[in-house]
Amino acid sequence: MKKALLAAALAALLFPAVTVAATFKAYAEVLPPLNFDENGRVGGFASELLRMMAADAGHTVQLELMPWVRAYRTVKQQPGSALYSIVRNPEREQLFRWVGPIAPRRIMVYTLATRPEVVVRKPADLLRYRHGVLAASSAASSLQQLGVPAAQLEYGQSDEVNLKKLLLGRADTVVMLDWAMQWQRQQQQLDPARIRPLWTLDQRYQYWFAFNKNTDPAVLRSLQQALDRIKADGRLAALQRRYGG
Repeated sequence: MKKALLAAALAALLFPAVTVAATFKAYAEVLPPLNFDENGRVGGFASELLRMMAADAGHTVQLELMPWVRAYRTVKQQPGSALYSIVRNPEREQLFRWVGPIAPRRIMVYTLATRPEVVVRKPADLLRYRHGVLAASSAASSLQQLGVPAAQLEYGQSDEVNLKKLLLGRADTVVMLDWAMQWQRQQQQLDPARIRPLWTLDQRYQYWFAFNKNTDPAVLRSLQQALDRIKADGRLAALQRRYGG
């Protein structure tokens, strides 16, 4: 037995495990600035980070944008595939394999600087206002769980649309990721002083890459190691600055 163990240890030293280069698909919804269509190419902070990680680890990744529900279902069924940018929470923990974290997630409630009467000091204050929020989003669910009636939720299909509703007075507030607000200000060329933060709705979790449960563990390890290197050498921070994080 001792000879067998010694032989196995020697083999591990002489012939270390090698991760075979893999090609995998990754799916994302449109969620600027994390993932979005950039002149026909899948771009955004998380998209560029995943490409960087795959290249560092010796893999090839193919990115595709699709509606969230379809992307979620596809990755649960397709071995080796990935889903991003996704919040890692207790409800999802056992559904996927995880690589990350890749970014903070802070959902904020904003209003116009010209609306000083809009004040939120406690969750119950949110019930007094009409909120622009993404349809079928976790932010919408959080507002409903706090007791905000559905009639007071002004649903939009994008952060861009919701911000325009706020500017037009169709909503008292707009609810979005802080990264997204900074991005939308830049894209719509808005003076930052026109918008003021009211309330932090949720900052409990972070964004991760989620992989199908049947993904090769060696591929997951190699991608996590690549991410750790990218964090350590400053490339992650530079990428965050590029996208306003």
